[in-house]
Amino acid sequence: MENKAAPINVNLDKNYDSDFCGSIPLHLVNLIQPHGALLVVGKNDLQIAQASENVAHYLKMPIDELLEKPLSDFISAKQFKELLSKMERQQHHVKIPFDLTFQVSGEAKAFMALVHPKEEYILIELEPNVEATKKSFAGLYQHIKYITNLLKQAADTSEAAQLAAVELKHLSGFDRVLVYQFDPTWNGIVIAQAKEDDMDDYMDLRFPASDVPRQARDLYYRNPYRLIPTREYTPVGLIPIVNPVTQRFTDLSDCNLRSVAVVHLEYLANLKITASMSLPLIVDNKLWGLISCHHKTAKNPDYEERSAMELLAGILSAQISGKEKEKGILLRAQLRGVHAHLLEQLYNQAGFIDGLLSGSTTIMDLLSVTGAAVLYEGNIVTIGSTPSKQELKELASWLRRNKSEQVIATNSLAAEYVQSKAYKDVASGLIALPIHAEHGEYVFGFRPEVLQTVTWGGNPNDAIQIEADGKSYHPRNSFASYQETVKFTALPWEDEELEAAAVLRSAVLEKILKEKY
Repeated sequence: MENKAAPINVNLDKNYDSDFCGSIPLHLVNLIQPHGALLVVGKNDLQIAQASENVAHYLKMPIDELLEKPLSDFISAKQFKELLSKMERQQHHVKIPFDLTFQVSGEAKAFMALVHPKEEYILIELEPNVEATKKSFAGLYQHIKYITNLLKQAADTSEAAQLAAVELKHLSGFDRVLVYQFDPTWNGIVIAQAKEDDMDDYMDLRFPASDVPRQARDLYYRNPYRLIPTREYTPVGLIPIVNPVTQRFTDLSDCNLRSVAVVHLEYLANLKITASMSLPLIVDNKLWGLISCHHKTAKNPDYEERSAMELLAGILSAQISGKEKEKGILLRAQLRGVHAHLLEQLYNQAGFIDGLLSGSTTIMDLLSVTGAAVLYEGNIVTIGSTPSKQELKELASWLRRNKSEQVIATNSLAAEYVQSKAYKDVASGLIALPIHAEHGEYVFGFRPEVLQTVTWGGNPNDAIQIEADGKSYHPRNSFASYQETVKFTALPWEDEELEAAAVLRSAVLEKILKEKY
């Protein structure tokens, strides 16, 4: 049995989530990208305690004339009062968008600001206000409304993702837009793509977890987007280096301007792109995936465009959540119907084994298995394709050591129980319903091996190339397709199937009690 496209939750032999990459403190880089400037203002005295070096460029004044001065010296009393009012009404982790006009030497300097009130200080990100070619609110609203309606009409998650990729590319003007879903071990697979003809095709390719390591995923979860207008930039430091308010490096976790690790800039170069923007997809309060936008040349979307993209990422997240729940509801309803027939049969038969394994409806129908076995009171009764009786006894003995009284399920039995490789064709997947685990009494369901071909974007074993010093490292320089055949794996168990198995187990135990007493 062979399936060309591996499902998102395929079991892989190796975990590619690098501890090395995941330990780098990205939030304490103390550097920003130069397309904006950063001020750190003390929360108690509202004085400018720290600033990025390029403030001198944007405000046309020496940085020394800015530090340790009240913020109110540089903006109007009206703006200052309005800013204080908004910060008082917001929690400290919320970013406040704000138009700030600095008055310097009689000249007005207008900025789009993002204000982050923290517990001890306030971060103020500044980007120059650019009035040229701004899209009207009405135009953006109409486009977003149109895309939202399209997403609602999508039949499933894949169709919604593809529609979003196409429309986001049209809205943003990026050369390539990918929708990227994480698997259970944080590898990502491209499930939707819209691109220019001369851009590389990444559809259906899988990328190792080290491409988006743990601390980067944490930052994606906290931030609505990550923008790199150009990888060819010189990072800008903060002055003074140590935050005078905290006596530590300033935490830039929530800062859009935060500089990027050099290795990531190398990664972008290897992808043959100059600018990128990524937006998280949050489903059921978890990081489900990313929308990744690529551009061959430098590109810096304005605040309105970024906000529209942020809104659409949220709408797509909601649609994915709804469609996945709808799929679960439909499967649950289908299983309830099968369960009702099985339950009726179970109670009409003299013994529970006949109720499960014979008749018009069997446990095979409920759990989509190709074989099932009941081990009870020294007897073994089977249906469909199963391991031999001796192999079933040994499997029960192995499971008994776990002494679990809950349903146990795996779609890669060989990864946990090596002996099962001998019968992978019938039992690469196992679901076990304990009857009396300490006595080795179980109801088993089996699924056969499904050979799955995983196509990676580059060899995942070369994802990180560490230099001889053990400290410096580089990303892989090739994203050419690399195929891996995953063996000893069955189709995965759906959550709804596990729920159905747990309910069935309770019914079986109740039936056994009635038989005995």
